[in-house]
Amino acid sequence: MKSFRDNFDVINILKYSVLFVCFTVFNCLEPTVLPYSTALLIAALALGASIIITPLTYLLSFIALAQTGLLGSGAIAATICTIITLIYRKFKMTFKFEVIAYALISLMGFIFLGDTAREIYFEKRVLSVLLTSLLTFVAYLALKAVSDKGLKQKFAFEEFVCLSLTIAVFGLGTSNLTSPLVWKSVSVFLILLCCYLFRTGIGTVFSCVLGISLAIYYTELNYVCVFLVFSVAAQSVMRLSRYPAALAVIVADYIMQVIFSVYPVYLTADFLSVFIGATIFCLIPNKPLQNLKERLYAFRERQLVRETINRNRTMMAARLYDISSVFSEMAAAFNLFNRNTLTDENVKDVMAKEILSSVCKECMHSDRCNNNSKSVLNGLCKMVDIGFAKGKLSLIDMPKELSSICIHPNNIIFGLNKMLADYRAKLIENVNVQNGRQLICAQAQGVSEILRSLALESGALLKYHSRLERSLNERLFNEGFNVSELLIFGENNVLTVSLICIMKEVSTEHLKNVISKALGMNMEISAYSEITQEKCYIALKKSAVYDAVFGIARAVKDGSEVSGDTHSVLRLEKNKFLFALSDGMGSGKDANDISTVSLSLIESFYKAGLNSGLILNTVNKLLSINTEDSFTALDVSVLDLNTCSADFIKYGSPYGFIIGDGGIKIIEGNTLPLGILDELKPSVATTELNDGDVVLLITDGISDAFGSSGEVIDFLRTLPAKNPQTLADSVLSYALKLSGGERKDDMTALAVRIYKKPA
Repeated sequence: MKSFRDNFDVINILKYSVLFVCFTVFNCLEPTVLPYSTALLIAALALGASIIITPLTYLLSFIALAQTGLLGSGAIAATICTIITLIYRKFKMTFKFEVIAYALISLMGFIFLGDTAREIYFEKRVLSVLLTSLLTFVAYLALKAVSDKGLKQKFAFEEFVCLSLTIAVFGLGTSNLTSPLVWKSVSVFLILLCCYLFRTGIGTVFSCVLGISLAIYYTELNYVCVFLVFSVAAQSVMRLSRYPAALAVIVADYIMQVIFSVYPVYLTADFLSVFIGATIFCLIPNKPLQNLKERLYAFRERQLVRETINRNRTMMAARLYDISSVFSEMAAAFNLFNRNTLTDENVKDVMAKEILSSVCKECMHSDRCNNNSKSVLNGLCKMVDIGFAKGKLSLIDMPKELSSICIHPNNIIFGLNKMLADYRAKLIENVNVQNGRQLICAQAQGVSEILRSLALESGALLKYHSRLERSLNERLFNEGFNVSELLIFGENNVLTVSLICIMKEVSTEHLKNVISKALGMNMEISAYSEITQEKCYIALKKSAVYDAVFGIARAVKDGSEVSGDTHSVLRLEKNKFLFALSDGMGSGKDANDISTVSLSLIESFYKAGLNSGLILNTVNKLLSINTEDSFTALDVSVLDLNTCSADFIKYGSPYGFIIGDGGIKIIEGNTLPLGILDELKPSVATTELNDGDVVLLITDGISDAFGSSGEVIDFLRTLPAKNPQTLADSVLSYALKLSGGERKDDMTALAVRIYKKPA
């Protein structure tokens, strides 16, 4: 238990000073001073106030009001309350509804003694005791809500009601103790403060509570209506600024008197009471008001939903990491299997010993060979080496040391040729199995990388922007959008805005423009769906800095029904843009099928998030293991629409061109087409593009018609590279002109223009 001296610090001095004022005010609930402050005494002691200072402050309030006649009954009440409190604290019990009984017991002295200086009717004393008992429970719940929750949690309904009643009682006591104009001034300040801090509606209810005090004091209910009009006037202009709201309250008070004569007499003091309250509100600095508003706003945020989202993201990231590890282990296992294969040296030794144990052992002249086993084994090893080199053996391939000993060389040659044929078949099968394992290994590793990347992306906790949400919500409301829910998350440069709107009020283009201006960045709608017949869900994210348009011009080879050239233009996630040309071998349906399959695979892999090296290596292996000749020249470009940097990947494709204000640049490639060799590295180049640059990709049908890259450049310099479709058409037309109108091969030109989006 704290000592008497421990209670004297700045906070406690302030607390007990406020408590003294409240005791004094509660004693003045009626024109005649009565001990209604006993309700506060019991509530304060029940909530842990000092058992020494609190009763002394309680008794001091009677002295301050010059009501020494109440000190006797007050001392009895203070003593009883202190004893009961000590008992409760000793046994660590909690005060509940029984505080009403304690009030009745504590005020027994007042019932029988009354006021020693005045004559108070017995019935009045009993009625005051009953009212104090009821007020004890109300004050206890109100003070408990303030002390326990403060600005940390939202009040329950019954706590809000008790707090409202306590404020109304305090207002009545203030009016009796000082003047009703003082409470009116305080009420104006509190109404303006409530309208500023809380959303529409709460200020209306609060104003009615404040008006009850004056309604009881004057026995005129119209004061509740007066304060209600104050809140409506303040709320109607509070969105603009708090200063016009204060002026609106002053004007509303005067207009009500002029039109409805709500006051018997409207004096200067009546005007000043409203003016002073409004002025005090206007003089408070913005920063503490804004900080208080921020803390109160936390009550309305759906923190559980936001925390649940982040928790689910973390759990999903952990699962993705686990699955990624599974695929990594699979890739490692297939790599291990590929190491456990027979080498040529091992096979040669096995073949030589197999001939000795089978063919030579059955020969009737085996004794002769056994006597020269070393020479025979060396000769057989030489024959196996020759067989590996030539593929098939004959008599002229038999070494001298073996031919001089062996009586039946044809048997040895036949046996070795059979083994070589079997080994060749086994080797082809082994190579195919090894390639298949490598392909599965690469794909398993690729899937592992995708899952790991997803884990990193989804595992990052979302950063929410509560203040920005409120600012945007007000902006949308002022623009006429009815938004029931709004959520902003992400980093500053990659914000995502999600909202629920009334469908009939949504103009998506106008909504996008309003949000873009409010956030100071270009936004684009990334998702739209109807939730109900009246509401829709809309998500917006930051738009890319650049965008691209393309044009395509094509001509089919003479005599072919279908072109072997195919193209792809695709927007990938994270604001990346892919455009590609694929030139299948030859022309016609088969070439078109190979070209289409290659591009389809590349599109699918890029959409899945695999890296370029793994994608192209996989497509190359799939084409190379085909038993038929199937290969394709490939030209792939991936453009980052935020940085305007581009990766150019070429497999056997002709040169490409970048056309800009600074001139024309050549994109060269010197590798073979996809599908010819198992292991083939592409020609890769990365470069920075500028606003207005045009990238031109062509197939060999057009490049062969021009003859050289210099001729293409000379022709491009004569064209305005603004419209990509016009450029592609012009290139194809001139190529046909150079070839005399003859289409010796499929011809395709793909032009892509990059431009910066307007701010």
